[in-house]
Amino acid sequence: MVSMSCTSPDTTTPEDTTTPEDTTTTEDTTTPEDTTTPEDTTTPEDTAPPEDTAPPEDITPPEDTTLPEDEPTLTYSVAEVVALLEPTVVRIESSEGAGSGVIISRAGYVLTNEHVIAGSTLVKITLMNGEEYDGVVLATDEHWDLAIVGIISDRTDFPKAVLGSSESIIIGDEVVTIGYALGLEGQVTFSKGIVSAMRSDDRGDEYIQTDANVNPGNSGGPLVNLKGEVVGINTWHYYGLRVEGMGFAIPIYEAKPLIQDTIGG
Repeated sequence: MVSMSCTSPDTTTPEDTTTPEDTTTTEDTTTPEDTTTPEDTTTPEDTAPPEDTAPPEDITPPEDTTLPEDEPTLTYSVAEVVALLEPTVVRIESSEGAGSGVIISRAGYVLTNEHVIAGSTLVKITLMNGEEYDGVVLATDEHWDLAIVGIISDRTDFPKAVLGSSESIIIGDEVVTIGYALGLEGQVTFSKGIVSAMRSDDRGDEYIQTDANVNPGNSGGPLVNLKGEVVGINTWHYYGLRVEGMGFAIPIYEAKPLIQDTIGG
């Protein structure tokens, strides 16, 4: 008798406890997907200081502290002013005497005093280099003692002075008077001083007072600041006992309407 019923086919644990399918930890605990810190904590985007705290855009002092527009405060020495302005100052001879003037246009227009031309219509103009020209009186302003003379010439390359602004004058500013003192021929006479005051006459007209010499013959010549700009036209000097250093110039802004009406610009 063969007892074949003892073969325990029901307890074949290999089929019931197939742990390889139930405890496949390799599929459930795939930490590489859950703890991928390189994607969740991408600090380069959250804490990118080069983009949020870019100081070159916020503190660019070279753009904020550039002073080229506020820096036309360039000044010259007196010797440089002499070299710059001397070619523009002319000697004027009329039937009544001699005085000075300053060329204000390359076409040869000269600004001077009305009392220098003394009612003449034709005058003689002498440049620094000795060249002589005839000049014709184009306009006058007797109230302000101003006149404009045109040099009779085809030249369009005369040296010209730069007109400044009398409004910006400050008492104590250094200035230079330029002209042919006493009508002397040859080199122009220069005298350095300061703006002593802004003085009004009996009519209420304001003049620039300076202690720089304004001798006879200087009339019509320019009063120049150390920027090389014409700020006035020398016109008269107060003479008397115990009086020194009281010359007067017409502010250049009083001449600009006459210049505009006569030659434009």
